[in-house]
Amino acid sequence: AFKLGWYYGVVLSLVSAMWLADVMSGYGGLGPFGGTMVLLTLVAYLALFQGAWALLSARLATQAPVPDGRLIVPALCSAVLWTGFDQLKNLLLTGFNWSPLAGGLTGAPSLIGAADLIGVYGLALLVSMTSFLLAQSLLGLRKNPGCAGARAIAAGIILIFQASYGSYSASLHEERYASAQASGQARQVSIIQPSIPQDQKWDPKFRETILGRFSDLLIDASEAGPWLILWPETSAPFLHGIDQVETKWLEEKAAEAASQGIGMLVGIAALDYDDDGYRRLKNRAWLVGPGGSLGSYDKTHLVPFGEYIPLADVLPFLKTPFAQGILGAAGNYSPGRARANLSLDSVPFGVLICFESIFPYQARDRALMGARFLVVTTNDGWFGLSSAPEQHLWQASMRAVETRLPLMRAANNGISAHISPSGRVLARSKQNEIASFSWPLGLPEPGPPTVFVRYGYYLAPACGLFSALAALIALGRWAKGFKTRRRDRPKTGQSPKRPPVKMMSGK
Repeated sequence: AFKLGWYYGVVLSLVSAMWLADVMSGYGGLGPFGGTMVLLTLVAYLALFQGAWALLSARLATQAPVPDGRLIVPALCSAVLWTGFDQLKNLLLTGFNWSPLAGGLTGAPSLIGAADLIGVYGLALLVSMTSFLLAQSLLGLRKNPGCAGARAIAAGIILIFQASYGSYSASLHEERYASAQASGQARQVSIIQPSIPQDQKWDPKFRETILGRFSDLLIDASEAGPWLILWPETSAPFLHGIDQVETKWLEEKAAEAASQGIGMLVGIAALDYDDDGYRRLKNRAWLVGPGGSLGSYDKTHLVPFGEYIPLADVLPFLKTPFAQGILGAAGNYSPGRARANLSLDSVPFGVLICFESIFPYQARDRALMGARFLVVTTNDGWFGLSSAPEQHLWQASMRAVETRLPLMRAANNGISAHISPSGRVLARSKQNEIASFSWPLGLPEPGPPTVFVRYGYYLAPACGLFSALAALIALGRWAKGFKTRRRDRPKTGQSPKRPPVKMMSGK
């Protein structure tokens, strides 16, 4: 069971994260062989979670003393294990759960509507539970038709609940958002998508051309009379405050926009002093408006081996020239101090920078702090023409459903989009398109947070704790059995002890 689950995990991760080899090969400086090895190592590690799930689920299905009258118990435990291992995958080694099970449902608002109750990992619990019941039903069809039918009915009930509640919730929030867009409270938001190739972005010889492109896009974006203009992640190709000429250019552009009553959220790389007194590089979203600088947000959840090297402070070996040569061109960013909302004209909104949009807790925190809408800024230029930008977009759509907040996504080389609170993509750009876009942002009257924001988030950590304990118990039993087998093993030169043979008389 463990091997089958591990094989499945390998295929799943290879299919969904194949782009990682090119990222580490080209931009990571590891070459084709090094990039492939990084991909295979990550895939082998991630597949361990599916292997552990398969092992424990098989034990439940074959050894747990559950009568036929309680058919739901093994399915529920298996689903809790799946959800728990997904949660652990999001925690260990800073987290990288790029392919959540319910991610395949995005694009169908009726099937993901329950995310406002239980989140994307709660949906994974429903999906895995339904799948487990159906599989058991098919496997037991000949042996016990009545039991197989009961399992199929139970799976149908779960699916009907998921679809019916999802349809109701999605239509309710879709109608509410459409009314907000049509009302006088709607605000126009412009997005600039420059599509700067990653290998040109920080090259000084391309800087003048890049700034010229930004100037042209800003003119186009301003003509739409927007309330806010969004720049992609670290889109300004210079260090803010350090490169004086370019910093002055940016501040002039901000002043021009402010004179027209327009705010701008600019993705920049900036140096700032931390609490320890050292100056560190930050991935920043800087908000400027008619009142000047209105605050900034520094990315708190960085990309491991992309923006920083994990455990470098604990393992000094990772800082040696040899290790640095193996790890390639990993960034030297430092995480921000705290998660916080920004505000323009007394309208608070939450900012998620790139990698942060795949983590439910990030959007939940912004919603708890009173955000009226969400903004995702990203630079998907690392991914090339792979499937990753599309995957990244649809994962962000789940954050809108969990919080029931509209979401604006500004991408450099990826896909910019406007996503409704139901998770429907209302408008989107083409990948790597050079253009500016202007979309009406509805601002529904703020209501109470969703069930997921208030309570549902704790479902996945509870499942994670259950799965960790189950894995530790299974590992302890295996270790105990291994120790017993080793103690009973015959010593070298001795014949193994044979059990006594009972003689039987007669036939």
